[in-house]
Amino acid sequence: MRSVRRVLTVLFLLFVSATPLRAQVVSGLVVLADSVTPVAGVIVVASGANGVSLGRALTTARGTFSIAVPASGDVRLTVLRIGYRPSIGPSLPVVAGVAASTRIVFEAQPVVLSAINVRERETCRVQADSSLSVARVWEEARKAMLTTQIVSDTAPLVAEWIEYDRTLDTTSRLVREQRVRSTQHPTTHAFRSRPADVLASAGYVVADSSGTTYYAPDADVLLSEVFVGGHCFHLESSTAAGSANLIGVAFTPSRDRRESHDIEGTLWLDRSTAELRYLEYRYTNLPDVVASANPGGRVEFLRLPDGHWLVSRWSVRMPRLVTRDRVSEGGNRRIVAASTRLALRAVQVTGGEVIRAMRRDTVLYQAVGAGLALQVISRDTLVRAANATLELEATDYAATADVSGRIALSPVLPGRYHARVQTPLMRSLGVRPVERDVETHAEMRVDSLVLPTAADVIGQACPRDSVRNGEGMLFGSVKDERAGIVPNAAVTVGWQDSFSIVGTAAADKLAYRRKTLDARSDANGEWRICGVPRQMTLSVRVAADSGTDARDARLDDALFTSVHLVIHRQSAAAHEIAVATGQSLRPTALVEFAVVDTLGKPLPGTALEIFHGGGARSLVTGPTGRALLPEAVAGAIAVRARHVGYMPGEIAATVAAGRNTLPIVLSAVAAPMLSIPCA
Repeated sequence: MRSVRRVLTVLFLLFVSATPLRAQVVSGLVVLADSVTPVAGVIVVASGANGVSLGRALTTARGTFSIAVPASGDVRLTVLRIGYRPSIGPSLPVVAGVAASTRIVFEAQPVVLSAINVRERETCRVQADSSLSVARVWEEARKAMLTTQIVSDTAPLVAEWIEYDRTLDTTSRLVREQRVRSTQHPTTHAFRSRPADVLASAGYVVADSSGTTYYAPDADVLLSEVFVGGHCFHLESSTAAGSANLIGVAFTPSRDRRESHDIEGTLWLDRSTAELRYLEYRYTNLPDVVASANPGGRVEFLRLPDGHWLVSRWSVRMPRLVTRDRVSEGGNRRIVAASTRLALRAVQVTGGEVIRAMRRDTVLYQAVGAGLALQVISRDTLVRAANATLELEATDYAATADVSGRIALSPVLPGRYHARVQTPLMRSLGVRPVERDVETHAEMRVDSLVLPTAADVIGQACPRDSVRNGEGMLFGSVKDERAGIVPNAAVTVGWQDSFSIVGTAAADKLAYRRKTLDARSDANGEWRICGVPRQMTLSVRVAADSGTDARDARLDDALFTSVHLVIHRQSAAAHEIAVATGQSLRPTALVEFAVVDTLGKPLPGTALEIFHGGGARSLVTGPTGRALLPEAVAGAIAVRARHVGYMPGEIAATVAAGRNTLPIVLSAVAAPMLSIPCA
């Protein structure tokens, strides 16, 4: 697979304005025509006699500015404001060691973009003083990009943002993998690109032995003479829904760069306000196989209430390719040959988004992102929607439903996700979650998701034979008196099945036959037992090294119910009371039967008849060939084992108080031999 390196370092960079050595300072105030009202958030550009820019600054809330120029001489000041024509200020003589100060009156002549006709021909030279309409639109976009590059002399702008890397499927719809990181920092730049002259010579897509690198243009690149000189520009109107008021200045590589890995795209501005909205671009001269991935990027710009601008959202799309071998079939041979043929494997998207911007304690911007809303619907009182959890596959997004089954998750990066919803009951029983694809919506549209019924749940948690026979299920947890989890505790469910007369005619006695099912609590202290009868009182017991507990349960109309057991250790006071009242404290044993064949293979489904203490019990071994008999009376015990295809076996043993393991080995029945007489 061909690797894709990250296209940009998605980090906000802090640029500190430092006064150059021996620099002179030009300061002043920008006001409206009334000479009193200050103008905040406008750009003041200082230029030399030859028109070369010497520095620039943004005016503060009080309309003041300060620019460090590198040398003495005449300095021309120009005021730039988005949506207005430039205001030319005075020319000041700057002398070494002497601070220069002035007042500039902003003329506030609006720029009208609404009447511009986008049919104007393409131009490969865009100059600020050009009369071409494309130059007027480009100049407005340039002002916004300039503003994002300037650090305020007052309190820094602190932004909180997220950075992400995500992998989409080949359709670019479904999120297959995503990593998100949140941070905050004083900022002016959203990301930093390679220098414009390096991109012009090496290209925006560079492939080497380690993979392919995609580079994105930042504001410095777009504002550079190298970029402007290497591209042609024309105007476009938007055809997207809800964007009729946008006008675009599109750029394409000039003729001598048509064979390079360059970029083409459009800067979109609002016709009525002349404010820059976003940049869309595409990489050029790439193989046809990547066309469906739409390789390129988007940068969105935001104007803050104080007049400053920042990049609020950015993303870059990069194709991830894989080399496919050639396979040919010929006769009885199948030939696989190495090939350099590339195929699209996935689409990688790298980007970031500002979620909040602050200056001092004032919130200047708060993002309102897309989100997910799900209404979890329960069709059965046993499977409740409350506290159901939503997880989006391959991401760290998760949320929990409220008491009404409503799940809300916001903000979420835009896209289509594979969602999994599971209730606490489903999780404890190992029932697979409900899955479906979901998509984020800016308006938080509510989608619905239906939970399985009780019959569906027991159908997944228990064997099919048990469900078909109408049997039920008990499940629950085992904890100690301090609510601590008790793993590996022996849980049994027993019920009286029948009576029988055992013995001889001279010494007959009545014995009861009791059936038992068992399980052990897992690492979370949880257990479940299937195949229990309904319409019958069930005795649920647990035995562990730390103590015991017993409860009664009954399944009538319900298919399953929970029984939560708490281990109690018998106190010394209880023991003294039992002795004083003459109660028998017979020692009990926990007996585990392990049934295997002569090769040591476990035999699940083996029927065990156990005779001890004057009674009889019936057990069936589980999937591991084991069965539990808790709270057996210590002493003699007899066991009969039967399994289809094996000879019946019997053992007699004496069990002691505490834990006991009785192994039972069954021999397979020999296959019958067919004797064919000779003719």
